[in-house]
Amino acid sequence: MKPESAPSVTFWVIASILLLWGMGGASIYIAYFLETPQEFALTAETAANRDVYAEYIANIPLWAIAVGIVAAVARLLGAIALFLRSAWALSLYLVSLPFFLMALYRAFVLADVAKVMSMGHIATEVVFVVLSVFAIWFAYKCKANGTLK
Repeated sequence: MKPESAPSVTFWVIASILLLWGMGGASIYIAYFLETPQEFALTAETAANRDVYAEYIANIPLWAIAVGIVAAVARLLGAIALFLRSAWALSLYLVSLPFFLMALYRAFVLADVAKVMSMGHIATEVVFVVLSVFAIWFAYKCKANGTLK
């Protein structure tokens, strides 16, 4: 086991960014329960495709929302674990990624959401995948260097 090392400023900046990302992802799933599909589409899509995207949102099966919630909660808890300097961060991020990929598979392959999503929204999903992989790598490195206990 490596000796504990004090976290750098870079650690805290990255952990803060990952926490904001986790909070943002969790807020998306909260919106599923608080907003109508039309209200949700207003914040996510361009005027050209809001109506069809709202219809898509209205028809997301409960199991798919549950998969997304697991991904979002694990991601948020992973970020909190980073702040607590807990090695659980790595496990939580490792749980989050496959659930997120399942949600994307359902959306993009099974439901063909790309037909009703703006390019900006699709790019956001790609950034989320990249951030997911980065979070795993970051938590792994922090665990390996003793920043996480």
